[in-house]
Amino acid sequence: MRIAAFSDLHIWGPVSSYISTEFAGLHEKADILVIAGDITNNGLINQAERAANLLRTVQVPIVAVVGNHDRRTPRPARFRELIESAGVTFLNGSTFETGDKVRVGFAGVQGSGGGFWPHEGPNTLPRRTAQALAVRSRREASRLDAALDSLETDVKIVVTHVSPTLTTLQTEPKFKFFLLGSSELAKVIDRHDVDLVIHGHAHRGNTHGRTPGGTLVRNTAKNVVREIQYFDVDDLIRERQSTDMSAIA
Repeated sequence: MRIAAFSDLHIWGPVSSYISTEFAGLHEKADILVIAGDITNNGLINQAERAANLLRTVQVPIVAVVGNHDRRTPRPARFRELIESAGVTFLNGSTFETGDKVRVGFAGVQGSGGGFWPHEGPNTLPRRTAQALAVRSRREASRLDAALDSLETDVKIVVTHVSPTLTTLQTEPKFKFFLLGSSELAKVIDRHDVDLVIHGHAHRGNTHGRTPGGTLVRNTAKNVVREIQYFDVDDLIRERQSTDMSAIA
């Protein structure tokens, strides 16, 4: 199985020819598409209609989480109806499973900002200010925890909009860190046997990272990766086996 991932499309006007062509031909390269939030620029219904028209061309299953820009929609029920009509399964403290010989499970939440102290980095003033986000951050982490508890698949993948780690935010301005993710997510992820985390949101971040516990993390924001990213499930399994052998050694 091969997974395609992309996020932060921020659709507001006509969709670029590159994205239209890639999405229409995605079935030749991947078995499932993951979108880690911000499908639209600010959740307007005409943006959702454009997004739905694009996503209808994708001939593989699509799983997604909402992003902070999607949440700005003035008509959330209609927004969700339009995107889901294009074949999208939203993960909102929920899961999606696929595959035959190897079962792959996806667990997703939007997540929340909140910062990374004391697990990654010093307790700077912006991070203390970010404690206002702590309640929502813990709630989102708890919902992810419950979703992962329900997965009994061979491979487990977490999808969030925000980052669970500073390691994919290294080229972002430091004063924005507390808005871009939360270590509460990483604590949950590292308690489970997760093979990969896919997130977006960090438009000026970097692509590759790991949680403090060593789980692979990839930032798939369009402004960072520029093109659709692909992940082979066999590679994820080999990575886990290699990590397990290193731990034994």
